Amino acid sequence: MNMKNWTKNTNAVLAWLEREERGDNGKAIELSIMLGNGAGNDDMRSTYWTAIRSIGSTFEDFPVARRGRESSLPEDVEQNALSVKNAVQSAFATIGSADLILQVILPHGRTGGAFADVESFAANYADKAYKALLTGYKEGRWDGSLDGDMPNMTPPAVKTAEGGQEEE
Repeated sequence: MNMKNWTKNTNAVLAWLEREERGDNGKAIELSIMLGNGAGNDDMRSTYWTAIRSIGSTFEDFPVARRGRESSLPEDVEQNALSVKNAVQSAFATIGSADLILQVILPHGRTGGAFADVESFAANYADKAYKALLTGYKEGRWDGSLDGDMPNMTPPAVKTAEGGQEEE
């Protein structure tokens, strides 16, 4: 891996590591980055990068493990949105009275059925939170930053009965 790609990829990983404690896996990734920074050639950097990706792949929010089209968001905004998504999922996954909630809160009407378990319920609401942040960012209602763990996002304007939006 050439030095330019190494620097770009490891900077994204370092920003991800700063967001929350990753335990021994995080320490292993940090060590691999340190060793890769000192590597004398592209082949050795590629070896360390393979190790970093392998360890990082155990985390859903690992910045370079995503498949498909790359996000058009700046890396820090993407990481903040993923951080909030993970926090929302964790909050819903540990909700009290899960059996009651699963009995009365149902997926979108066109989908039908019920949530299979509290994890699928939590994932649904985490995805909604993530999409709301992306929409807020694209509409200029969220600047992509967090105040602690909280995004400072302005809600969309209230729609009037005529279909327009009320002015604030």
